[in-house]
Amino acid sequence: MSVTPHRRRIAIFSRYSLADQYDLAAEFKGMLGRLAAHNEVLHLSFKSVRPAHDVPAGVQVDEMRLTINRDAPKDILRKFILMYFYLPVIAWRLRRFKPDLIFLSEILPMMGLLLKWLTGTRVATAYGDWHVHNMLGGSRRGKPLLAVAEKMDRFEVLRMSGLFCRAVTAGARAVAWGLPPERVRVVRDAPDPTAFFPRDAADLRRQCGFLPDDVVILYHGVMHAGKGIDKLIAWTNELYLENNRIGLILVGGGAEQAALRTQAACLPIGKRTVFTGWLKTIREVGHYCCAADLCVAMRTAAEANARVVPGALLHSMACRKVVLAPRLSGVAEILREGDNGFMFTPDDGADFKQLCRRLIEQRAGWAAVAERAYQDAVTNYSVEAAARQYAEALEIFAGGAHHEQS
Repeated sequence: MSVTPHRRRIAIFSRYSLADQYDLAAEFKGMLGRLAAHNEVLHLSFKSVRPAHDVPAGVQVDEMRLTINRDAPKDILRKFILMYFYLPVIAWRLRRFKPDLIFLSEILPMMGLLLKWLTGTRVATAYGDWHVHNMLGGSRRGKPLLAVAEKMDRFEVLRMSGLFCRAVTAGARAVAWGLPPERVRVVRDAPDPTAFFPRDAADLRRQCGFLPDDVVILYHGVMHAGKGIDKLIAWTNELYLENNRIGLILVGGGAEQAALRTQAACLPIGKRTVFTGWLKTIREVGHYCCAADLCVAMRTAAEANARVVPGALLHSMACRKVVLAPRLSGVAEILREGDNGFMFTPDDGADFKQLCRRLIEQRAGWAAVAERAYQDAVTNYSVEAAARQYAEALEIFAGGAHHEQS
């Protein structure tokens, strides 16, 4: 006679509504469906300018009155700050659900610890990026604040019931601090196969002003100081002065976008640089990836980036592109030098340019490298696998089998 397992109550909190979450994480809907099949599930968030859709059966959706527009960086920043003032309301709504576990699906500094204190409930959170480091990493005045932020980060991590990391080395940092290994799960980013897949983008490439024989370098993602996009523009400009077939596409937006546009406009590469701004759909992002030749998952050498696997890296691999990325520990978990991609020394323009020159001379070998990258993405980083891994881990963190009480 089989025993029906106890249904856990799992609450998911995010700034973003389901409509936005589906764009941000292709595995999110599948994860919700798996969880709701065996558990009571709540998704709590701010409202979106887009209506909720495709809610899996059994998932309760609770949206607070505050609306957040993910297409407006200033609005995102304002609502990020307001979120902490909304903490009493957030905690009250979560307590009302009586969860066994609260899952923060994005990295929100100190939010996990604050919710644990306010609700008395287990909390699991995403972990990896150090946002404060990305904002202040290049500032001497910011060093004391960064030291405090690191201590706070460690204090919070050791009190979490679960951490989700995209890089093994990120989880290893938490374990080295003293978090039990069973509270850490590594789940890789899963490129949305309906957005990031190989296709002919010759028309888009032509619309951008590039010819088939040009060498088009692309970056896509959020534009903040921790990405080092200003360096990428400067390095690409130097390559362009040597070879006028070089072009640059920058997809996305963020706090640095205006400064980057100004920088490019003042350089010769400016006339060969395309800024798209935020695109309406992630499918369009994938189309731009397919229109380029060399896709760069750009990051600086800052500590904040050392243990990160950039989503742009896997997205570009899924588009069957030649990928370049800085030689950081998280990146090195994915790329095999010269086999499925290439790495350069972070913050080293000479190394980046040398790599690009070599690749331009060896263009005939691009297809084989890009194909191996594509096969890796399809085989190892599927949406279905990520959805299952998240759901199974959350059930354990909520008090399921083999769970260690926090």
